[in-house]
Amino acid sequence: MKNIHIKIAVISLILMVKLSTGSAQESTTLQFMKGMPQSDLLNPALHNDSSKVFIGLPGFSGLGFDFNSGFALNDLIHKGTGMLADSLVLDMEKFHSKLSATNAIQQSLSLPLFSLGIRIKKSFFSIGITEKEVAQFTFDKSIVTFLKDGNAPYMGQNFDLGSLKLDAFQYREFAFGYSNEVIKNKLTVGAKVKALYGKFALQTERMNIKVNTAADGSSLNLSSDMKINMSLPATLKYDTAGYVSGMNTDNFKASDYLMQKGNFGMAFDLGGVYRLTSKITLSASIVDIGKISFKKDVISVTKVSNYNWTGIDFSNSIDNSNSNYISPSDVVTKETDKMKNSFLPKQSDVGSDPFTVTIPIKYNIGGTYQINNKFNVGLLDRLYKNGSVSTNTMTLSCNTYFGNFFSLTGSYSMVGNSYNNLGLGVALKEGAMQIYFVSDNLLALADPSKASFVNGRVGINFLFGNKRKIVLEEQTGQ
Repeated sequence: MKNIHIKIAVISLILMVKLSTGSAQESTTLQFMKGMPQSDLLNPALHNDSSKVFIGLPGFSGLGFDFNSGFALNDLIHKGTGMLADSLVLDMEKFHSKLSATNAIQQSLSLPLFSLGIRIKKSFFSIGITEKEVAQFTFDKSIVTFLKDGNAPYMGQNFDLGSLKLDAFQYREFAFGYSNEVIKNKLTVGAKVKALYGKFALQTERMNIKVNTAADGSSLNLSSDMKINMSLPATLKYDTAGYVSGMNTDNFKASDYLMQKGNFGMAFDLGGVYRLTSKITLSASIVDIGKISFKKDVISVTKVSNYNWTGIDFSNSIDNSNSNYISPSDVVTKETDKMKNSFLPKQSDVGSDPFTVTIPIKYNIGGTYQINNKFNVGLLDRLYKNGSVSTNTMTLSCNTYFGNFFSLTGSYSMVGNSYNNLGLGVALKEGAMQIYFVSDNLLALADPSKASFVNGRVGINFLFGNKRKIVLEEQTGQ
């Protein structure tokens, strides 16, 4: 029974993170879309739009989301076959086969609040305010191995379940950008300085779990060593025995949370675009070199736990006329309380240690080949690094612009171990208003349960001073 409860708990955690699809990085299809001012999100020196003024307003600027893992939900839960053809089945064997030694589920969300870009001759100035959220859940394959096989193969042994980590944080970004053509018709360089204000953070500094089963199967010992750091507008509550019993949010004020400025950080973007020939343009950038220091509303929990399971004795639950009679439910409650108290933190385990969160960094290198004044092809290699987890993306795109009002991009991406990612970028401009949509994996949007990677960005831009003819950007060859 206990083994079933452990399986349900861990699988529920995996599913909870899996279903919280929201963004981990900007769309790589976006980099080469013609007429799109958002290209500078991937490279501060790259401007695919020639407008003199770009404005993004709250409620119009759009929403960006991204999700990436090494497996699909369909690998764990799918329709059965034969007699189970009309049912969903839990397929631990298939799920286990899809896993690496260490696995990560990455999710993030980007919500632009305001943006402004101004072009003055060969210089470009920008300001952006964006709400961002990032989450990453990592677990070792050994945890799923234990859930799949149980403890029978490891009698008399220590079995290391490895590390289990959930890291998530939300912050507001104030970005100030500048780019300039430093070598005429050849080289443009750009940079962004970002002030970051952390609002919420959950950081698993460590969470290591081990299981030891006695050689004769008479007992099972579960031990853990964890330290978790949090910054949030709440305090912990404790029961009469001093154990953590919940969260107190009585003093929470939405206005204080939204305007939180106590947790400060900085980040930088650097980029360059070099026009090698009249047809070939190269670009490279590093995005989000930075950290946030969380010092306000911090809670740190350090706990070393040890729980020894020897089974449940129901011998005194048979005859209710016996003076030593204990109801079966009371016996189970006593054991579950023992287990809960072994792992539940006490007030003495709680501190207020400040901590630092590193922003996931992105490295981009790419180029375009101009076929004619309306059409080019692009290649981009991106490395996304969040802590010890790295994901590489290679994107090939075809890009065109019709009549200075319709931008169209098709792309193919290899994202980690995912190779079936066909992307599309569309932008339609009428007057000063531009409506756009871009995704690196349209197939995933059609059936998310079979996808290990999905992202998208949609919104409205307001562009002013754009010439009514096809403009080839001098620094990009587009």
